[in-house]
Amino acid sequence: MGTPMPVVSYFSGDFLYSLVLIEDSDTIAEAARKCAEHAAGRRVPAQDRPLQVKYQGRVLNPDKTVASEGIAAMEEVIVSYAGG
Repeated sequence: MGTPMPVVSYFSGDFLYSLVLIEDSDTIAEAARKCAEHAAGRRVPAQDRPLQVKYQGRVLNPDKTVASEGIAAMEEVIVSYAGG
């Protein structure tokens, strides 16, 4: 178990931002799922496609951890469906 940290999450196509608790040991793919559950299938149609995370203008590697990608608490992450 890693250190919990809140991030400001925006899911592409939504009109709301969410404050989401992730852990620094989460993979980017795990963090994306945690963020997506607040919008996908609720305000944004659910799709059977992988998720991607953008942080500071770059798409992050889904296999790396939140800590290794340098995401800091209370920073904005943008989650979207890959390839869209």
